[in-house]
Amino acid sequence: MAAGEAVVIDISLKHIQERMDKIPVLGLDDDILDAAVRQISRIHVFPRGLRGIGGPDDRYTVPSFVAIGPYHHGQPHLQDMEEVKLAAARRFVAESKRSLEDVYVELLSVVGDVRGCYAEEEKVRGFGDANLATMMLVDGCFLLQFMVGSKDRMLSSEYGILKDMMLLENQIPWLVLETLMKFHDVDVDGFVAEVGDKFFPREESEGCCSWIQSVCGSWQCRNSTEALERSVHGSHIYKARKPTHLLDLLRLSQIWCMPQEHIDYMPGHVSLLSSSAVELAQIGVNLRASAAAWFGDMSVRKGRFWGGELSLSPVFLNDVTACWLVNMAALEAAGGNAVNGSAVSSYLSVLAMLMDREEDVQQLRGRRVVLSTFSNTQTLEFFKRIGQHLSFHGRYFAVLEQIEAYQRNRPVRTFLHKFVYNNYKVVGIILSIASVLVGIFKALRGR
Repeated sequence: MAAGEAVVIDISLKHIQERMDKIPVLGLDDDILDAAVRQISRIHVFPRGLRGIGGPDDRYTVPSFVAIGPYHHGQPHLQDMEEVKLAAARRFVAESKRSLEDVYVELLSVVGDVRGCYAEEEKVRGFGDANLATMMLVDGCFLLQFMVGSKDRMLSSEYGILKDMMLLENQIPWLVLETLMKFHDVDVDGFVAEVGDKFFPREESEGCCSWIQSVCGSWQCRNSTEALERSVHGSHIYKARKPTHLLDLLRLSQIWCMPQEHIDYMPGHVSLLSSSAVELAQIGVNLRASAAAWFGDMSVRKGRFWGGELSLSPVFLNDVTACWLVNMAALEAAGGNAVNGSAVSSYLSVLAMLMDREEDVQQLRGRRVVLSTFSNTQTLEFFKRIGQHLSFHGRYFAVLEQIEAYQRNRPVRTFLHKFVYNNYKVVGIILSIASVLVGIFKALRGR
């Protein structure tokens, strides 16, 4: 749609009803389907400055399977899912025991607020109130019905839809889902908690299964729907404000346990000198997978006698979770979230800082901080692009400050550890020679 051009789009209620009537009723085993507080932030487009993270394509910005909301509505490559969305909407309405018109009228009553939720007014200008309300009905019902249908299983094709559901530009306001759930309640919090669990799979391989189970025991609050309603460590109460949309809810479900002192942290004077994973190992700082109850935990701890450790929340990376992480960071950059505003961006920036070469990636894999279906080269490339495009924020500076303090307060031990690390072969030879000389000396004295 050209800038400033109003386009008349026929998605009227009558038109949708006629199309629904032509679709056969889907059974329980059919694919895909089975498978106000004014703190609403606006739904933004993906920040231009971050688009380079995806490389030359739009993998992190444009949906591949399904359009949700007005920003990508009508794109040719997404048309196959339109009939599926209609079937989902019809089934949702049928299970609500109310008429399609009842649901539509309720959405029409809030369509003015819905329109105001979109930051890109040009992209919604072509939709009249009736058409916008109908779009929200179809897309919202599809999302809720998908959550119900995919609860017990997840087909490979549904992962593509799940990926699209968490794109920044593919959102509908929380107000729409809230309105629809008056007719048919869906456990959205539970669904999003299960989605968030994909950042940290409970089983990856037999070799690391026990490690994952041991850490997961401390991560229950990230994935517990009941726990999401409580406050932890004095942090913000999860229900203190309504999420903007599903992506916002996913982000909140991962970081809500963050302690208040981390939220309030203001960096002091800190050097901007970064350190890779190998460089940290050289000065005696080893990486460790954190068992903290929030995503993005990062802290440096000193050992009692020798060395230290940088504790980081572990993360699982594949095409889907990488896309979600980038979009959560984009949400923070777009200013769509006022709570814990840079937690994900700071975490990704620290990981990017740690990865300068493939040897660094291997260090992170070996310490179980990063699990991934990507190769070392692909992982390094992903985080290199992250480092080039993300801005630095509070928790990132906190880690730099802690690393700098570690080196400043332990200069002798840092120097010795670096010398031994870089010259371990020479040190080994010297110790071997010394051992032989001691043996010879003892033998001579015994004569």
